[in-house]
Amino acid sequence: MTKRNLLPLGISNYRTIVDNNYLYVDKTKYIEKLENVSRYAFLLRPRRFGKTLFTSTLEYYYGINYKDDFERLFGNTYIGQNPTEDRNSYYVLQFSFTGLKTDTEKELVESFRNSTLESYEKFCEKYKLKLDYKKEGEPADILANFLTKFIGAVTDGELFIIIDEYDHFANELLRFQMELVSEFVAKTEFVRKWYEKIKDGTAEGVIQRFFATGVSLITLDSLTSGFNIAEDYTRDIWFNEIVGFTEKEVRHLIAETFPNISQGEEDKIFGEMEKYYNGYLFCEDADIRLFNSNMTLRYLSEYTILNKPPKELLDASIASDYSKMGNMFALKNKSSNYEVLQEILVGKPQVATITQQYSLEKKFDKNDFLSLLFYLGYLTMDGPKGGKTKLKVPNYVTKELYFSHFENVLARDYQYELEVTDIQDAFEQLGEYGDVSKLIYCVETVLASMSNRDHMGLDEKYVKTICFTLCMLSGCYLVESEDEANKGYVDIRLMERPGIDVNYYAIIEFKYLSKAEGTEANINMKLADAKEQLERYNKAPKFKEMKNLKKWAIVFVGDKCIRSEEV
Repeated sequence: MTKRNLLPLGISNYRTIVDNNYLYVDKTKYIEKLENVSRYAFLLRPRRFGKTLFTSTLEYYYGINYKDDFERLFGNTYIGQNPTEDRNSYYVLQFSFTGLKTDTEKELVESFRNSTLESYEKFCEKYKLKLDYKKEGEPADILANFLTKFIGAVTDGELFIIIDEYDHFANELLRFQMELVSEFVAKTEFVRKWYEKIKDGTAEGVIQRFFATGVSLITLDSLTSGFNIAEDYTRDIWFNEIVGFTEKEVRHLIAETFPNISQGEEDKIFGEMEKYYNGYLFCEDADIRLFNSNMTLRYLSEYTILNKPPKELLDASIASDYSKMGNMFALKNKSSNYEVLQEILVGKPQVATITQQYSLEKKFDKNDFLSLLFYLGYLTMDGPKGGKTKLKVPNYVTKELYFSHFENVLARDYQYELEVTDIQDAFEQLGEYGDVSKLIYCVETVLASMSNRDHMGLDEKYVKTICFTLCMLSGCYLVESEDEANKGYVDIRLMERPGIDVNYYAIIEFKYLSKAEGTEANINMKLADAKEQLERYNKAPKFKEMKNLKKWAIVFVGDKCIRSEEV
């Protein structure tokens, strides 16, 4: 029997998890670690990584109003058995900057003001305080007045300020259009002034602790320079695993969710999740890679319903967070960014000096762009490289996002008449009947839409990338490129996708000739070469015994498939 009801999918309130006996991955040792390094801290992590739950945990641990609930809330955790002196000793003032209106500068300032006012009201209600603070004017002036009233009314404690997603409104504002951020935030300075008042509060002793989470450093310097006493622990080795799940934690969740599971079944589920959701590393010196926590919980939750893996690797809410990839590649130097995209698609490692601070007034170069992809979770660390950092795509789900975006780029630039449903139909035909003809038609459609000038620069690698992109959109297969097999590398391998039943799998070897090169002799030579490679790959142990494996040698000349032979 499974325990789906115990998986805290979408639940970011720590007390709700404890009171309802949900499964909880204990991250409370990082409360102690934070106390040991700084009173004022920033932490950046990608979307859906568990940041909000951690800020909630901080609230219940430090909140003075939860003192009587300490044993119930934390008795079974690390911090409950190793409490610090500061437990339940603060008035916790929380802010969240999600949902702000960003259409105009006026709306942004007004919604920021209203959001902070709502936080002050919730604070007063939570602690049963009557503070006659001003509610009109600049957000910084309101905060300063609120702190003054708090000091006058409270004598038994200081403030702990927690900000969840400090940069959410800025990211929504720009949709990665830097000019709008510069105009609305950098020039008006209302956010910077607001942070200056927080800094004043620390100097006056009323604000004793501060913790803020966010996603990208692209606004950290410009928005928070008024509060320059805080440390950024995003890439600190002590905090690599502060949110997200380690292998040990994921295996614990699997075992608790499926209490009667065999070791073999556990290994299979873990292996699938590892391929999809693991791979994140946030410190060059760390060696423990992390799973995206929300994706992990969602996968396990769906598995308990279906008794098999879900068909969709991303649910709609998570996918919407990652759908802004196109906006990023249009940021600042668009041509340079698309060179990066092309390199990522063909598996070329990226190397960068990770940007630690970025100001809106500075030039935005390739290092900054790659750093942004890292902070947002589209790339992750893969070790040092000559004083810089190697970066790679963390997992299969992220790889699918890149190729989905590339298909959008192709469709926009070449305006071919090909829908995603056409691509899906092609792979359904391949999966059910072992027929590759519709896939070839889709590739021909894309190539035919390209101008003669584009064809002049077209090569075999690019044609493979186009076909690989279409394969990644199939929804029927897990797709690998350059898969090693018997001293060679398969161009495209279509493998079993858990949760999807098909009759046939495939390996495809592509060859390409320009129209000028497309003589009969050259075509026959390319075809023979492709067939020889497929015969050699087929002797590899992973292919040799597969009875439902289709093997195709395909030769394109210009925008037409001239030869397609099953081996």
